[in-house]
Amino acid sequence: MEFITADYSSSSNSSDTDSESGNEAEIQTEPTKKARRQGDCIDLPAIPDSVLSKYHITPNLKKYEQQDMNMTPLWRSFVYCEWRPTPQVRRELQQIIFKYNKIFMKHNSTDPYQLAELSPLFLSNLGAPKPLHISLTRTLRFESEEQRHTFVQEIRHGLKHNKFAPFTLEVSPHPKLYISERANALYLGLPISECSSSTHLSSFKPIIENALQKSGILNYQKLIVTPCSFHISIAMTSNPSRATLQRYEQLNEVTEAIMLINNELTYQPAVLVNSIYCDENRHSTRIPFQ
Repeated sequence: MEFITADYSSSSNSSDTDSESGNEAEIQTEPTKKARRQGDCIDLPAIPDSVLSKYHITPNLKKYEQQDMNMTPLWRSFVYCEWRPTPQVRRELQQIIFKYNKIFMKHNSTDPYQLAELSPLFLSNLGAPKPLHISLTRTLRFESEEQRHTFVQEIRHGLKHNKFAPFTLEVSPHPKLYISERANALYLGLPISECSSSTHLSSFKPIIENALQKSGILNYQKLIVTPCSFHISIAMTSNPSRATLQRYEQLNEVTEAIMLINNELTYQPAVLVNSIYCDENRHSTRIPFQ
C-alpha cells in the first residue's frame, strides 16, 4: 500500500508535492526502463525441469473419435533418454534436414520414392524449441494405472541399485530413414554408434525387462528396442507413398551413397545422458542417475 500511495498522491496535496512526487516517479522509472533494455540482451535463466516435464505431450483429441468409449481403457508409457539441443545444435540439425530435403525433392513427382518435405521435430509449429529423445522401448500398454505405477517404480529401483553415472553418446555422421511403429510415417534420424549402443544404452535392458516382468507384461522382449535400432529422430515426413514405406531401406542406401560421393559428412553432436524418462499420460517422469 505504501507504494500505491507514493505513486497516486491525494488531491488535497499541494502542487509542489505533486510535482515532487512526479519527479520521484520519473527518477524511479528510468532505471526500470534501462534494466528492461539491458534485459533484452542478457541470457534468461533456464526453465525448471518441473515446468518442462508437465504436460509436455500434446493432447490427442482424435482418440475420442476413433475408439469405442466402451472399450477397456489402456494406460500407456514409454521409456527413453531425452536430449535438449542448444540453439547452435538446432541450426546444425536444420542444415542436415535441408540437405536431405534437397535430395528427396529432386525426384519427379511421379517417382514412387519421392517424399514430402521433412519437418523438424525439435521445433513446434510456432517455432518453440522441443526436446528430442532416444527410444529405449516401444509404446507400453498397461491394463491399470497401478500396473504402470509398479513399472515406473521398478525402473526407479533398478537405476538406483545399479548406480549409473552420466555418459556421453556418440552419433553416426550418416542419418537414416526409420519407419514408425504403425508403419505409416518415416523419420529422419541420427543413428547412435555401435560402441555407445552396446556399452551404455544396452545396460538399461535388464532393468527394463525386470520392470516389465514385475508389472505383469507378457512378451516383453518385443517391446524393448534392439541396440542396432537406437537413434535420435530429428525430422518427420507424413503420408509417404506405400512404395516408399516398403522400400525405405533402399532409399537409405541411395541417399548415403549420394552423401559419400559429395563428401558430405553430417554434424555429430555430443549427447549427454544423466537420466531416463518414463511417460505417464501427458506427464514426463524424470528418473536421474544416483
